[in-house]
Amino acid sequence: MRQLDLVGSNGRLKLPRFRFSKVIFWCVLAVPLALLINDIRIELTSPTLGLGADPEDAIVDHLGIWSIRMLWFTLFISSLSRLTRKPILIQFRRMAGLWTFAMVCLHVTSYVLLLARIDVMVILADFTERPYIIAGLTALCTLIPLAITSTRGWRRKLRQNWNRLHRLIYIAAIAAWIHLFWLERATFEESAIYGAILVVLFGERIVNTIRTRKRKQTVKAVS
Repeated sequence: MRQLDLVGSNGRLKLPRFRFSKVIFWCVLAVPLALLINDIRIELTSPTLGLGADPEDAIVDHLGIWSIRMLWFTLFISSLSRLTRKPILIQFRRMAGLWTFAMVCLHVTSYVLLLARIDVMVILADFTERPYIIAGLTALCTLIPLAITSTRGWRRKLRQNWNRLHRLIYIAAIAAWIHLFWLERATFEESAIYGAILVVLFGERIVNTIRTRKRKQTVKAVS
């Protein structure tokens, strides 16, 4: 497929084409939720055919696993931008991050409504009996300030502190992986695969940080 030329000869974005690519990207991110809605539709007309024998668990699990996948994908966009030396890709990271936050919120909401049945005592009991819920809540809490401050206005206000604040995404990713690892329904192989991907993503960032520091030291030594 021919790659879209999003940058003109003057260095500016070709806005109509760029906006169209963002619309396509948004539609791709919406696919997991659309598939779930379709499964729910099938379930309502033909029980057990859309979501299986335990539809409540199926909905919560679907939203949860796709929350993790989207979080990993958001991290991957930054890595891909650096590896391909195409900063333009960062423009898509915010959308992926907001979709991640939305999926996490839906995951938590589905747990409260479908599994806990809005019962405070059940939720409190789960906090003590199922520690993976605490890890999941930690991931949600760290994503909240990132979603709120994702706009350009907040980036201008916070300046360098914006980058420091948005490093919370690493804590959110670790907490999300722990949530998956402790989950009874998750297999060890599944947790290991997601853990390995996260290690690679973190490793790329460590290598990039080391290279950046070496370049700065070299520039200082020359000057």
